[in-house]
Amino acid sequence: MTSKGGKESDALARAFGALVEGLTFYDLANVAVAEMRVKVAFEELGRHKKDQLSRLESVAGSGAKDVAVMPGIYPINVVAKVECYVCGFVAETRAMPNTCPNCGAARYAFEKEISLSKAWEIAAESGRKSATLFGESAAHTAGRAKAVLEELARDEEGQAVQADRQLAGLRT
Repeated sequence: MTSKGGKESDALARAFGALVEGLTFYDLANVAVAEMRVKVAFEELGRHKKDQLSRLESVAGSGAKDVAVMPGIYPINVVAKVECYVCGFVAETRAMPNTCPNCGAARYAFEKEISLSKAWEIAAESGRKSATLFGESAAHTAGRAKAVLEELARDEEGQAVQADRQLAGLRT
């Protein structure tokens, strides 16, 4: 990491953690969910996280991901494991089988039902939490890193507002 260490290093580690955690969540969720509209939303949100990660890497270096501290912003536990609804066999989402090794049910037996409104609720809440984290992290950095973290905070606030709009549209 190109930072000076101390508070700046900790701040960047937390910021990287939030991005890596978000990317992990959206990747796992995209695999686990059944509803195509939810898959599309999670895929788009995941692409956005990848873009944010590359922006932060541009000032802190790609090795900074190695010291990322996961802040617990995203509900990864909701999508980390999938369960066969036929027999209850549990598998890691990353290794979701094509058929259940226990009962032979097709892959779709493992897919989770996450509603589109729940997806946007997760996006809005995690966006606000991420914005706060990036803002707090920016307060402990300087120069280009500070500018990027402030930009990411604004970006996350905008994502939260957009998610809130999507949610409101679903409720009307």
